[in-house]
Amino acid sequence: MQYQSNDENVVPAALRARPTRVFKPLADRNIKAVHGEKLKAQAMRRPVLGEITNNKITVTKNKKDQLHEQKVARRQEVIRRTSLATTDGTIEPELESRHEFDIDFEDKDSAVACHQYAADIYKYYFEIEKVRMPNANYMADQCDINTKMRGILVDWLVDVHAKYHLEPQTLHIAVNLVDRHLEKNVTLPRARLQLVGVTSLFIASKYEEIYPPEASDFVKITDNAYSLPELFKMEEELLASIGYRVTAPTAYQFMNRFLKATATKDDKLRHYAHYIIDRCLQEYKLLKYKPSILAATAVYLTRTYMDATPVWSPTAEYHSTYSEAALAPCMKDISDMLVNVSLGVGKSAKLTAVKRKFSKEKYLSVSLFQLKPSDA
Repeated sequence: MQYQSNDENVVPAALRARPTRVFKPLADRNIKAVHGEKLKAQAMRRPVLGEITNNKITVTKNKKDQLHEQKVARRQEVIRRTSLATTDGTIEPELESRHEFDIDFEDKDSAVACHQYAADIYKYYFEIEKVRMPNANYMADQCDINTKMRGILVDWLVDVHAKYHLEPQTLHIAVNLVDRHLEKNVTLPRARLQLVGVTSLFIASKYEEIYPPEASDFVKITDNAYSLPELFKMEEELLASIGYRVTAPTAYQFMNRFLKATATKDDKLRHYAHYIIDRCLQEYKLLKYKPSILAATAVYLTRTYMDATPVWSPTAEYHSTYSEAALAPCMKDISDMLVNVSLGVGKSAKLTAVKRKFSKEKYLSVSLFQLKPSDA
């Protein structure tokens, strides 16, 4: 029997009893899908400026701070483990007083000082200087060259170096190259000694100078005694003889470090120490000393002659690794040389380039400082 009603809005009671079912979309019934849709909507919404946080930047900054603190802690641990003394007369810092010997902190704002790495750099210099030193007795094996010729060559190189206004480090590397090459070439004829010298300065200037002189300039300075092809040929031979290891720690580098360790800021004292180490280059007998001990002795004698106090401090000992007792033998040899040069006696007095160079006003005429025999 069909149900009929004249009123279309009247719903039969049987039908009204049934609950009405609301069908949601499939995505709404899937919790994961709903969550994913919400995340997607949040990601697509442009955030308001006030909602942006600085969490990521803060984390990055904190991470950098943590890495720096870890690096400082590792470095301090290495220092604490360093022994107090060694068998060769050198000394090491006392463990509990590390902060007293920090001379690099004042350079923390310098863009070029690398104050965080200075101690490690000089630690490497102390290690490598032993390897790059020439044999102090190589001249005994030379067939045609003697110590007098070497001294004259270095004297001439000092003049050439000054003429071209080269960096101090360039001269010291050049002399080191000369000695290392002569050590490996015992049959070099004396006629080619000047070629070795000018080639060494040519190589050193290319390594150290921003604008090194042209190769033709070095040929010209020899009064054209050698040709350009000869210069290039000697460059090949010299580099091969030293194993292509051009640089070496020099007394000039160590001198700057030790002047800083002794808080020597007076220009006259700095120039006089520089005068001493340049003059040492001319003395073959001083090759037996490492560049670091030559530099330490130069600073010590400078402060002694110029009445600077204290002459040698714990900070100086720490950074040079030399006590006053360890400097004594080298001090005797250098002071004898300086007194002879000052008085104009002995073989040393005949080599005048360094004294002439440092007698100029640019260097406050420090080489004219008179020493007495008692200063030796």
